[in-house]
Amino acid sequence: MDISRAAIWKSIKHLESLGLQIEAVRGRGYRLENQIELLSEKAIKKELSPTARQCCNELAVLFKTESTSSYLLNRLSTENSHGNAVFAEYQSNGRGRRGNQWISPLGSGVCVSVAWHFDIAPNALGLLSLYMGVATVRTFSALGIDNIGLKWPNDIVINDKKLGGVLLELRGEASGPVDVIIGIGVNFDLPEFASANIDKAVADICSLTAKRLSRNKIASTLLTNIFEILRELQSGASSSLLDEWRQYDQSVGRRAKLILPGKEIEGILKGVDNQGSLIMIVDGQQKSFTSGEVSLRIQ
Repeated sequence: MDISRAAIWKSIKHLESLGLQIEAVRGRGYRLENQIELLSEKAIKKELSPTARQCCNELAVLFKTESTSSYLLNRLSTENSHGNAVFAEYQSNGRGRRGNQWISPLGSGVCVSVAWHFDIAPNALGLLSLYMGVATVRTFSALGIDNIGLKWPNDIVINDKKLGGVLLELRGEASGPVDVIIGIGVNFDLPEFASANIDKAVADICSLTAKRLSRNKIASTLLTNIFEILRELQSGASSSLLDEWRQYDQSVGRRAKLILPGKEIEGILKGVDNQGSLIMIVDGQQKSFTSGEVSLRIQ
């Protein structure tokens, strides 16, 4: 291939810096410790539903980017991004809620962001984060993975371990027009070193299934569910989505701690109201809380 050993070594070190686990054997060479299926724009598009194909304006698969959501946000002012979807194999600065970092080494997750424009913001816009949780659980159910649940406001969980998360970023007026960037990250096959650097219990898809699922199949199914719910929301046909979220809520009836700026509150969780606010019984009184700068810890 007309390439030096030094050039190969340099390339291998670059891949390792992105989190890819590579085994080196002196005198023989290198190999991946685990198999990896790279995402394919063609494979994802092929499996989209007819509705999702109509909604999807552009689809891109990036090898490396700072953040899929940042990638779309940076283009809002210069181009029509409505219906654009971006996947990435690696994010150097993936983001979660409240400024937390989303850790996802190369090829270890399914990370996607979708841009959607509303000329008039729907009344249910404040529920969109919950609806995207529903899209994710629908994806796992379609792929034969059961017992996936949701934790308010944006976590996808199983057995109290975090499997994925949703992050929304808005640009525009509260009543519209408004652009929404929907970011969803799901753990596919997290290496041990990555799990050790995350300050909460986590799970990944490969640990839940006997058969290794296709990352491209997960990506296409997830994108299909995202677009189909967005279409429902835009047409006003999303009235049952909140009830569906409640079916997946794994926290109802459990004691929890809410961490707010400057104080902590403990109580019993009672689900969400029709605006998507968390309901909690605190000292015998029912109170509601919006997401904002709130962090929820189930006890």
